[in-house]
Formats: sequence, structure tokens, C-alpha cells
Amino acid sequence: MNPIFNKLLGPTLLVASTLSLLGSSHREALAILNEPCADNTDTYAWVKPGTHDKLYLIMDFNPLHEPGQGNQGLRACNGYRYEFHIAKGTSLADQLVYRVEFTNTLKKEAAPSPTDPLGGGNELLWQLTGGTETMKVTRISVLPGDVVDEDNESGYVNPAVKVVGNTLPVLPNNHGPQTDRLIYGLGPFKGYDSGDPTSRQVGLYDQTFVDKYIQTLSNGGRIIAGQFDDPYQLDEKGIFDLVNLGSSDLGGIPGARQTVVRDIFTGFNVFSIALEIPIQDVFPNGVPHNGTLMSNSTDSLLRVWSRIMKQKTQTVTEDNIITGLKGSGDWVQVGRNALPLFDAGLVGTQRQTLYLHSSPDMDVTNFGADILYPVLVRDAEALGIYKALGVPDSSVAALKGPRVDIINAINLGRPIPIADGSTGDVLTLDVAIDSSFPNGRRMGGGTAPNRNQVNVNSVLISLIVAGNPAAGLAKGVEVNDKNYLDRFPFLAPAHQGLLQGHGGINVPTEPDIPLP
Repeated sequence: MNPIFNKLLGPTLLVASTLSLLGSSHREALAILNEPCADNTDTYAWVKPGTHDKLYLIMDFNPLHEPGQGNQGLRACNGYRYEFHIAKGTSLADQLVYRVEFTNTLKKEAAPSPTDPLGGGNELLWQLTGGTETMKVTRISVLPGDVVDEDNESGYVNPAVKVVGNTLPVLPNNHGPQTDRLIYGLGPFKGYDSGDPTSRQVGLYDQTFVDKYIQTLSNGGRIIAGQFDDPYQLDEKGIFDLVNLGSSDLGGIPGARQTVVRDIFTGFNVFSIALEIPIQDVFPNGVPHNGTLMSNSTDSLLRVWSRIMKQKTQTVTEDNIITGLKGSGDWVQVGRNALPLFDAGLVGTQRQTLYLHSSPDMDVTNFGADILYPVLVRDAEALGIYKALGVPDSSVAALKGPRVDIINAINLGRPIPIADGSTGDVLTLDVAIDSSFPNGRRMGGGTAPNRNQVNVNSVLISLIVAGNPAAGLAKGVEVNDKNYLDRFPFLAPAHQGLLQGHGGINVPTEPDIPLP
């Protein structure tokens, strides 16, 4: 039998738990193919090492954006609510919600005339219009015994609602050298008539500029939102040709694909919201047994997930010159995300939209069978992978389920009931100890600045298909195409629209914008 299957059916909690902690769900369901503003791709949640006095939350959405694509570029989405939901202990009932809402404004003006000055709503490019992008941040504390009430503005009957930030500027896009100078004021501009091409070739959009858009909140936290590098890595071309994996990702078997394995996300940007929250905002009386691991405890656990909402009725209108729509009625959920690849890698197509529109507290009823009996195993069997590797039929039968190891991994081995309201698609982290897989999910933290701690593509597919998360299947690409920060907001700056992106000359692992 091939060595990658030598440890069939022997996953430990540590390695099994990593399956859902560093992947993504880009356009995974039919319901969000035409609504990228509602497409969560990744959610992160971890605490500051050592002191555990900061909670970091990151939500990515609006994926696969080519930096130079489209006149208007990737913008903050009006008419949506982006929310981080936090529960504690064994319950999935919300205790805290952090909500972010964006507002883009553009002043109306008369039709063009020959005496118009530069700028205004008649310009063809957003940067020149004088339009603004701002955000509002609301902290919702759900009181003990409170119940859901979607007719209430907050979503609950009697919550404590506090706006902790309002009209905060959103990080603008990384368009290119001329925008850097003429719009962002990052350096002197020399026109075409100068004979000097510097203003058209040398970008000035850097980390110092990005840091200026880190906003302080009234609760002592910080936030930044805008366009950043998409950190996801995957040989997606192979995956979506019916799991057509490269030979190097299948133990070198000769019948596997021999062509180069490529990361199709290289050069793409995504929209991100990054929050830094004082831990006292979550545990006012301090973290229970902080600094001490109590493997049977649940009092220091947080259960985190993100969701996207919009109003139920959307009416086409001429009044809203930004989106052309006017929302009315109740706010309804149109997207959610927590454990990466949950919807894309485990839930069947006919239930993927149900996943996006439902809450984690019903996941056992709605999706329990998808986890217990992973479809990917019988797909791998049909492709001939097991026969090529000499795996016995009895082992394949065991891999088909029931697979309770996945459910136990999601709950970190803690005494959490496997029942609705307790077990679901959430990130579970113990804030009393440093966050490391499988405890929470952090960005970066690998052996190099552009590496993550775990390649979840390999861990997930190896666990499901081989019963061994360390089997090394589907490694794909191990590095990001930009370096992560080692401080807040941790995200790598966006690829430049002019010289980078898929139409540019960027290469993986190169953090700086190259000259042409």
C-alpha cells in the first residue's frame, strides 16, 4: 500500500481538527454566484499570544477580484450588514454581535458643460468623483434570557446596542501610480509632458498608507476595512475538474495528472474587515483560568461565526445613484461562514443555499449526514484513486462513514453536546491559552512571512479521503503571493491594479510591486 495511506482511519484530535481552519469558500453556492457582496470566503478568530488580552476577528468577502478589473473597482457594499457573532461555552446562542455597515455617497450634479472643473459625479472614474466610502460599527450585547426578534432593528427583543464607530473612512483601492499621486497625495505628480514616466510607473501605495486607515473604536478596539490581498491558495483548476489532482499530491502515482500545479488565486484581491477587540469587551470579569489549559472545561471557549444580511425587499429605484436599489422590510441572512470549506467541501449542492440562509444552531439537523457520510470518499473511489494506491475495500468502506472524528474535531474534544444549539459550523477557540490549530484560526503564523500554519486543502482532503490528515494529499500551493503582517491588521496589502494582478507581472512570494 502507498505510504500516504499507512495510517488509515487513525486521525488524532490535533490533526483532524485542522481540516476546517485554513481554507475558504469562494462562490461555493448557486445563491451567491450573482451576489459577491454576500459571499463570505474566510473567517478568522484568535487571541493575542501570551497575554490573551486582544481578540482578533477577520471576515473576507467579495472574492476573486482582479485588481485592474472594471471601471469602479472593488468597493464597499451598500445595503448589507456584515456581522461577527460570538457565543460562549457549550451554547451557540449569541452573547455579542459586532455589526459593520458601509455607506458610499456621491453628490448629484447637472449634466456636463464645457466649463466644468475637474471632479464630480460626471467623471468616468470613481477616484475623481469626490465620492466617499465610510462605515458604521455597532456592538450588540445580547442580555441573558433575550430572544431573537427579527422585527427589532438589532435582531433581538431587548439588547444593549451601542454604536462604537461612525462615518469611519474605508481604505481606498490600490489602483496605481497616478492615483497614488493625484488622489491620495502620496507624492508629486509629473504629467506626460514632463518626459518623466515615474508618475506612471512607480507606485507609492504602501503599508504606511494602509495603516492610516486603521480606525479607533470607542470601546478601545480598532478596525480597518477595504481591499486586501486574497490569502487563499488552491489548485482550483484541478479540484473543479472532478478532483483532478497532480501526481505530486497523490503519492506520485503514474495515473495522476502530470501537469504543473498552480495557485489560481495568485494576484487576486478580496474585501476584508479586520477587528481588534479588548478581551474585557467579551469577558468583563477577565478570562477564566487565563494562561492555564483545562482540557475538560468550556468556560473560556468562544464560538465565532460571521454572517451577511440585507433587507428582504429590494426595489429598483432612481433615487439611489450608487446601487440603483432601495431596501425595505425585515433584514434576512444571505451569507455566512466560519469553518472554511464547510459549505464548499462537505455540504451537498442541494443544501448549500440552505446553509447560507440558516443559523449554526440547526446544523446538526440540517447537515449532520453530510459530515457523517462525506461524499468525497465515494467520488475518490469512482475515480480509481483507492485502486491505484492499493487501499483495501474494507478501509474504503470505513472511510464512507459514519465519520464522527470530524464532529469531534469541530468541538475541540471538549464536552460539547452533539446537538442543535451546541454543535455547528463555528470557530471554537479557548481564549485562556494561545491560539494555535485546532484552537481558533489565525492568519499567517507559519515558518515564513508568507506561510500559514497549516495547508487546509491538504489536511481536509487527506482526512476525508485517506482517513489521515497528515497523508499529504492535494498540497497544491504552500505559500501566499504576499507576506502577511505580524501585527494588526495582519492582512497583506492589495495587489496594484496597474502593474499587478492576473494581467500584471507579479510572481508568488514577491511582496513588493515590481517595475515593468
